[in-house]
Amino acid sequence: MRIRLNLPGNAVASGEHGNGAWHTVTRAIAILMVITGSNAALGQGALVGVSPTKAAVADTTTTGSGVITLGTESYKVVDASNFAVTTATGNAGASNVAQVGCQSCQTQSCRGNCRAGRGSAYPLGNLCAPCEPFWYASVETLFMQRQGGNYSASPDFGMDDFDFEMIPRLTIGCVPDCINGCELTFTGVAEWKQSGSASNPAGGIGTFLTTVAPFDAADITAFTDSIEQSQSLEAQYWSVEANKTMVGYDVARCLFGVRYINYQELYAYNGENDDPGGITPTVLGSITSETKNHLVGPQVGIDLLYPICRRGYTDFRTRAGVFANFADMDFDLRNNLDTTLFADDDTITISGLIEIAGGLRFQVTDCISIRAGGELWWLGGVATATDQFRNTIGRINGVRTGSDFLVAGGTLGAEFRY
Repeated sequence: MRIRLNLPGNAVASGEHGNGAWHTVTRAIAILMVITGSNAALGQGALVGVSPTKAAVADTTTTGSGVITLGTESYKVVDASNFAVTTATGNAGASNVAQVGCQSCQTQSCRGNCRAGRGSAYPLGNLCAPCEPFWYASVETLFMQRQGGNYSASPDFGMDDFDFEMIPRLTIGCVPDCINGCELTFTGVAEWKQSGSASNPAGGIGTFLTTVAPFDAADITAFTDSIEQSQSLEAQYWSVEANKTMVGYDVARCLFGVRYINYQELYAYNGENDDPGGITPTVLGSITSETKNHLVGPQVGIDLLYPICRRGYTDFRTRAGVFANFADMDFDLRNNLDTTLFADDDTITISGLIEIAGGLRFQVTDCISIRAGGELWWLGGVATATDQFRNTIGRINGVRTGSDFLVAGGTLGAEFRY
């Protein structure tokens, strides 16, 4: 709209220019009055320099009979699967509008855990697919070595190191609602052994053994300046655990439960010495120290899975527990036919376990994955066989449970889901 306004020349005071201040103000006021009147008459919402009017909208939105009402406007709701469109020629055609399903998976079927159905794992699949309960079973082979096996009762020879032993670990579990589940795991049986021996017909094989009252050097003659000695240490480990699990998006799993651990050790030390003129031509001696640890208590853990490619993942696994240790010790010393010492005791103490593992996982199919990695265990507060006498004969008053050790190695396994 163009508006032209002509003002009489006598509206300007004499002696002032035609474009003076009064002329400018008067023209601006007249223009604004004409614009305001025009807007009111034509019903226009806004012009340049004028604020638009605010439409009143209903406070609530009502629905019903397939219609959504928002303010003064009504919108029809249709089902995209049955929605048909009309082409330019008037023919009806099928719609390519997809029905929008769940987006956040906050539904009763998946309860916030967006999985892609049986066997799949992040990031594969449709995160909003219906949740399906699943079972899983894993079989692992652990190649583990007990550390710290450097004890020797003789200065003239030692025992070889513990070897890496193959230990099976079997796990079976279920997740009925994609979040809460349970699992049962058995690990074992692991058996480590080390040994050593020395022989010299001329004698001279010494010992670290010492005596305290009421025993003296005559009670360990088979081990002093011996012609033959041998020693061995055997260790056995196995455990079973039952856990409650909570799974999140197939990339994290927390668990808590109970665990039983059985750990035993047996140490044997044998010596032989010449005994000219004695009842027997040689003096035979033996020391046997055996310990048994029965650990029962709660544990917690977490498993993490991080995708690095479409079917490859890195993973992290840890377990930690505090246990009541029902420890038992049996000690037996024999020196020829005249000296014997027997000691046995049991006690209850607190022990601990920490397991840490990491590795790589590859998803072979939707239901099968394979894994390889490394693992480290720490077991503390247990009774070990060599710690019961500490090379001293005659000062064995009870079970000593202050020992700890590490177990390290690698793992190789597979998991099946169905």
